[in-house]
Amino acid sequence: MKLSLSLLLLAAAAVAAEPAKPAAKPAAKPAPAKAAPTPEQLAAAARVQAMQEMINAARQFPVATPAAQAFFDKLRAQRAAVTDPEARAALDQALAMDPAVAVRLPLGDAAVKAVDLPVGTTPETKLGELERQLDLGQAPGALTVAELTDLAGGAEFAAAHRAARLLRRVDPAAAAPLLWARLAKLTSREQVQLTEDEILRLPVKLAGAGAPAAPTGSLAAKAAFLRVSAVRASVALSKEALLPLLKSTAANELNEAAWEAVPRVFARADRPALEAAAKELFDAAAKAREAKAEPGRLYPKAKAALDALR
Repeated sequence: MKLSLSLLLLAAAAVAAEPAKPAAKPAAKPAPAKAAPTPEQLAAAARVQAMQEMINAARQFPVATPAAQAFFDKLRAQRAAVTDPEARAALDQALAMDPAVAVRLPLGDAAVKAVDLPVGTTPETKLGELERQLDLGQAPGALTVAELTDLAGGAEFAAAHRAARLLRRVDPAAAAPLLWARLAKLTSREQVQLTEDEILRLPVKLAGAGAPAAPTGSLAAKAAFLRVSAVRASVALSKEALLPLLKSTAANELNEAAWEAVPRVFARADRPALEAAAKELFDAAAKAREAKAEPGRLYPKAKAALDALR
């Protein structure tokens, strides 16, 4: 009995030592067979194919010829005899390609009625009427330049900005000084950005009309002035006005815009003066590199500006 038990244990150990065989994958289910098309589906496919062939055949007659006349006369006879709406629509589409028939608009032969646009009675509606006239290419007659100038000086920014924008479209020379004067008074960054965009939309030669000799106003307004001067040569900017702004190591909107304007104002011969003005900035960047840290945000802009000098 003990021998038989030992043999059983050895057999069980041998079975346990054998690697388990992977389970057999279930047999893939056969793909369901596609149902055969019904007679109705076959008839519909044949009908659509016949309509397309008829339209393709109509495209083969770009010029009026006897063969084209015979073909389209045959289609007209079929059009008069058929009653199915789908077939009539296909025949109408093919008959529209008859080169012997003048093209007709779907609006009909009646003349288009012109409706007079409403006339503005208040400053807001007059601004809307003027903008509509400009968009339609008509002569701007809803408001005069003097009236637009008065509206552009209003206290409400939205209405005043709209008037200034329309004045820029009507008389850019009159709009340029007004836009610069508005920019110097603004403190909201959003309002400054909108006014800066209008200045950049002025003709290049007129962008500097009425511009101050140096950045004035809020920090956002000064930065906008420098950004415009960097891309508009008609906006005068002196070295004396720009150089003090380059001595700061603070990375803000104004200092970044100042370095962006450097390549337009300074030349390659001015590089020593620029490096002396930005000595603290470059020293701080060198210390950061020694400490294996990233330099300040302003340093890459200053380095790119110096490399861009000509």
